[in-house]
Amino acid sequence: MKYFSGLIFLAIMTYLVWPYVHLYQLSNAVANNDQVAFNQLLDIETIRLNHKKNIEWKINHLAPQQNPLSGMMREGAKIFGNTAVDTMIDANWILERLRQIGPLWDKVTFAFFESPTRFTIRLGELGHNPVHVEMTLQDWNWRVTAIYE
Repeated sequence: MKYFSGLIFLAIMTYLVWPYVHLYQLSNAVANNDQVAFNQLLDIETIRLNHKKNIEWKINHLAPQQNPLSGMMREGAKIFGNTAVDTMIDANWILERLRQIGPLWDKVTFAFFESPTRFTIRLGELGHNPVHVEMTLQDWNWRVTAIYE
């Protein structure tokens, strides 16, 4: 029983440390401009989808909704926003955005689980425009699935 308890403890500790290892790999890939390693740590399609959802939410909740003209403007903004996201957001854009922050490992002020398959990282101090990076467990790897500014 003692052996089994030790194995369970080791498995839990490995799981808890695992996303920090991927965060360290992400930090090294950004610092060394390693495109191959960086691309393996990203899920570009999910990042784009999350940006599109954020744009749509802002359009629906921040724009006035009283008249039909504003409805047409919202639809146009959604189409323009989706096209812009598909065109702009790629691995190079994300790499440059993260490089502007500085050494990632040094800028981490918070990093912990949001759920068993989601890990949130805050780069920078609260109140000073931090960047939040969300990693999700996909196919036994932690990958960046959202960046919130």
